[in-house]
Formats: sequence, C-alpha cells, structure tokens
Amino acid sequence: MTILEARALAVPATAGRARMEPVVHRASRVLLAGDALAATVVAALAISGPTALDPDLAGAFVLAWLVAVALTGDYRLPGTLGLRARRLGLVALALPTLVLLATNVLHRPLLPGTATVLCLSTAALGIAGRGVLAAASRRGFVVLGLVHRVVVVGSSESATTLLRRFDQVRAGRFEVVGACVADDGTCEVAPGPVTHGLQTCTGLARACDADAVLLAPDPAIDPAELLRLQWALDDSGLDTFVWAGVPAPAGGRTSLDLDGLPLLHVGRPRRLGLSYAVKRLLDRLLALVALLLAAPVIAVLAVAVRIDSEGPAFYRHTRVGKDDTRFTMWKLRTMTVNAAAVRAQLHEANQAEGPLFKIREDPRVTRLGKWLRRTSLDELPQLLNVVRGQMSLVGPRPALPSEVDQYHPDVRHRMIVHPGITGLWQVSGRSDLSWEESVRLDQRYVDDWSLMLDLKILLRTVVAVCRRAGAY
Repeated sequence: MTILEARALAVPATAGRARMEPVVHRASRVLLAGDALAATVVAALAISGPTALDPDLAGAFVLAWLVAVALTGDYRLPGTLGLRARRLGLVALALPTLVLLATNVLHRPLLPGTATVLCLSTAALGIAGRGVLAAASRRGFVVLGLVHRVVVVGSSESATTLLRRFDQVRAGRFEVVGACVADDGTCEVAPGPVTHGLQTCTGLARACDADAVLLAPDPAIDPAELLRLQWALDDSGLDTFVWAGVPAPAGGRTSLDLDGLPLLHVGRPRRLGLSYAVKRLLDRLLALVALLLAAPVIAVLAVAVRIDSEGPAFYRHTRVGKDDTRFTMWKLRTMTVNAAAVRAQLHEANQAEGPLFKIREDPRVTRLGKWLRRTSLDELPQLLNVVRGQMSLVGPRPALPSEVDQYHPDVRHRMIVHPGITGLWQVSGRSDLSWEESVRLDQRYVDDWSLMLDLKILLRTVVAVCRRAGAY
C-alpha cells in the first residue's frame, strides 16, 4: 500500500466535507448571482424608461424570474450552453403570462409588451453570461469554481482509455487530479496519484480535494462494488459523472454531451436535500390528522380484539429504525398471547426466505387477526410511531432486531431512512415477495426517493389494501 492509499484510508468519513463542497453547488450560486444582477439591471432600466415600471413590481419581477429559472433546474443541473439557453427561453415565454395575471389580480396592470420585453431582455443577458462562463471553461480557466476537480475511476484499461480521451478533447470543465483503479493493473497516464480498490476512492478524493468522480465503466468490475461505491460517494457529497464509453456522435446529436465527452451526470439523492425535511414535516402532520380521525375506529377494533381472544388489545414490539436505532412499534394484536413461545415449534413450517419468518396459514393468528391483516387495519396504531418521528408514512419495511443481526452489510443500506407503514414492498406484493426482491425494492426506494414517489406509493397502497394480495 502506498503512502497516499494509507492516508486516504485513514481520513475519517466526515473529514473534508466542509471544504469539499460540490462544484455544481458553487456554480449554482454564480449563475444565481448573475441572473439576479441581470434581472435587476433590466428592471432598473424599465423603471427609468418610457414604461415607468413601478419599483415594487420591479422587485417582484426579479424574485419571480429567479424562482422561475430555479424551477427549470438550471441552478442544480449540468448542461451545455444550448440546453441552458433553452431553459431561459422557456422562462421568457411562460413568465410574461404569469406576470400579467399577477399584476391584474393586484390591480396594477402592465402593458403586455412590457412584461415580454422584461423577460426577453433578462433571458438574453442570462444567456450571454452563461456563454462567457462556458467559453472561459473551454479554455481551461477556473471561473469561480466552475471546473470540476475529478478522480477517474474504473479498471486499469477503461481508466487509461478515458484519460487518453481527455488528452484528445481537452475537456475544460474537468481537471483530473487522480485515478482509482479497481484491479491491480497500472494507469501510467494519470496526471495525479493512483490507488487500487474502489474502497479507496472517497479517501483519494478527499486527499486530492476533488469534488467529483468520473466513472469509466468496465464489465469486469463487480456491479455490487459499483453500487457500494455510489453509496459512499453520496454520503461524501461527491458528484458522479459516468462516461458512456463511445465517441461523441458527429454534430453533437446527444444533449448529454459535455465538452466532447458523452457523459451522464448522477445527481445527489433527494433524501440529502431540503425536500426530505419537508417529507418528515408532512409525515408528522398527516399522521397526526389521520390518528385523530382514526381514533374511534382504533378504539372499536381494540375492544373487538379483547373480546375475540385473551390478551391485550395492542401488540408492542421492538423494531429497528433509521441508523440502527431501536423503537417500540405499536399494532393491534392479531396473534395469540403465546405466539412468541410457539414460534420455535413452527420453525420447520417457515415459508419465507432469508431472515424473515412467514407462514401463510399461521396457526397463531386469531380469527379477528386474519381479517385485520387482510385489511391492514392492524397497522393503524403505527400512526403514533410516525407522529413521534420513529417511522414515516412511506419507507422500507420496519425490521426485527433478529433479522438485522443476519443482514449482509449491503442490506443495511435500507436502514439509512425511517421505516414506513407502507412502501414499495407493500404495493408490489407484500408477503408474496422473495427476500431478494423485498431488499431490492427497499434499496431502490432509498436511492430514488422523492415526494412524488411517496404520493404514488400512497395511492397504490389503497389499491393494494383493497385487493388484499400478499396479506397474511
């Protein structure tokens, strides 16, 4: 092991995050400041011009312009100058109508031509500013942090091929500061230090003050290793670019072409952004409202459980939540009081795979319990866990401690978010799923989470509950 490899592995996982802010975020601030300046200049000229724009409306226009551009994703997504120009053009076409509607509602109407001129002028200045930055980047100038410092990752063969391609196209948006090869081969063309083994990648990036990784795929690299690498890059705040491995088509026919190299940009998981905080707030508010509305139903069902069989109405059990924390999960009791003691006798009847324990016709389930499970009404008390912040309305299946003890390290990735009352596992088959399929769905949810995905799962949950498929 080289000195640099030892240093990379020795750096704590949290080190360097403050100084290694993703370049795309620094570039976002540059573009935002430039657009704010452009909109302010245009609005100021309009105030003193023949249209005599109201100063209050001028400030509102600047804010509306910045919000509209942000909604196109231009401040957070990479793109060529042409793609960025199309985004600003879309805003310039759509915003005048919204401006006219807003000013009419406020009883301070504008002339239709005024709003159009404001938007077109601001778009023109914004495109010009982006053109200056793009031209400077192509010539290798670091314009306020708009050039990515990258570590090339791949096999010795694919990484070498990509680095030679860099020398040919002179990609100005990227400065290669090191290379990480998955095998024991050499990468002599790397302009910086080289480490071996994908597990050294994040450490090398911190040691070289890189803000992104450029991946050169190779079929010889284990896909599971690549998945673990992506999780590590997400946690370290590193952007990921993936080389397509083919020459750029003539005429630039692909809109994902960056500086002559056909690349895909892998964005950071939304669970690391502000939208996940919005999810957590909505979880608690919606769960509180639902719990208050469902309280009479829960009370009636609790009485029915006590009448149907001996024992308490509610079942409490320890589950494993986000980041391996333990919490007490509440459900309406659906089994006999001696269910835990009888389980050892039913070990041979287990029909589930992996660490799960499931029996389709479980003799421990009470008569009312079978109906509660088919309708999923036994899970209503879990709304209390959501209100207390221990669970979410949507998330991976809450696991038992005995299951977690048997988890492969990769499976633990599903536990970096809060477990949910429902999730992809429930709307995709519930207990009919195999263990591998259940894990795959949970990991997919963690990596691809969005508020829209949660909404789709909640709507599909209603259908799944009505069908009662996989509920036993």
